[in-house]
Amino acid sequence: MIKYYSVNGKLTPREDAVLQVTDLAILRGYGMFDFFLARQGHPLFLDDYLDRFMRSAQLLRLNIPFSRQALKEQILEMIKANGTPDAGLKLVLTGGYSEDGYSPAATPNLVIIQSELPNYPVSKYEDGVKLMGCEYHRTIPTAKTINYIMGVYMLPDMLAAGAEDVLFHFGGLVYETTRANFFIVKEDDTIVTAGAGVLAGVTRKKTLEVARRHYRVEERELSVEEMKSAREAFITSSTKNIMPVVQVDEDRIGNGKPGRVTQHLMDVLGAEISRYLEAATH
Repeated sequence: MIKYYSVNGKLTPREDAVLQVTDLAILRGYGMFDFFLARQGHPLFLDDYLDRFMRSAQLLRLNIPFSRQALKEQILEMIKANGTPDAGLKLVLTGGYSEDGYSPAATPNLVIIQSELPNYPVSKYEDGVKLMGCEYHRTIPTAKTINYIMGVYMLPDMLAAGAEDVLFHFGGLVYETTRANFFIVKEDDTIVTAGAGVLAGVTRKKTLEVARRHYRVEERELSVEEMKSAREAFITSSTKNIMPVVQVDEDRIGNGKPGRVTQHLMDVLGAEISRYLEAATH
């Protein structure tokens, strides 16, 4: 059971972890976050996630009130205090307490939240999942902001359609889902993913690294029509790792089953994570 969160550097009982209503995240939805997993008490690829957290802060012109080392210490302190070595961890940086209800404060608020480790049914990896298309492009897409208004708004429609996530496309180009990066595999095994206008996911980064050892990889514009003709497709995220996609709206991807390349990448990424944990524990 999760007992503690961290609020502005202080370990706080979960029921007492609060922010004032004048925080700009509440008044104007201004803030950012990052999310990653801990396994065996070790945050996975923590430096990569902190790199992205700091890039998002720069893009939103927010000052992180703690050093990189202090953030690491706060994260590890909370994992130890909660006694939950396998968990999800979310760093949230808000616009702070705004005097006029519009301008960011000189010092933002930083909250670290620990949650139970997310799990997905094995069937989603063995059978693949469906995505629901939506014409939309996120504001400041290279920053991991707290603005998930379209994803939350579309949630009832997504569930009614039996979809795992919403896939954003705009101007005939495919970008990303609400909570994952999107890839296709062409007939010649070339792997394609959007090269701009998307969040640079850490699992995306690790997938690209391992994929380049075995396949041709292209980061570029990906059209809706090219997606429809793909042989395979998959999404990547911290919680899902690599999850096969077999359908987008009414369009079946390939033969409607997880493909050979996707399954191979699932195996090699899993091995990469195992090597990281082995090195972290020695």
